Amino acid sequence: MTMTISAKGQITVPVEIREALGLTSGTKIEVELGPKGSFIARKATEGSFFAQLQAMAKDAKVPYRDSREAMNVLRGQVEEGDVD
Repeated sequence: MTMTISAKGQITVPVEIREALGLTSGTKIEVELGPKGSFIARKATEGSFFAQLQAMAKDAKVPYRDSREAMNVLRGQVEEGDVD
């Protein structure tokens, strides 16, 4: 696979690789130099449980008013129309 580096130094990871590794918008990857001018990229190690919750909240489609409301939604205890 060939990728092109943009003027900003960015590359686009092909969809096949993103799907295989579960990479989504905002996912962090680790990159290191490999042998003979190569580099190795891998999905970054998951952070703490709290960091994972923060990432989930960032991508949430429902705006939570407080942490109790968020937990109720996660537990499935909120009826339709309870959340704006």
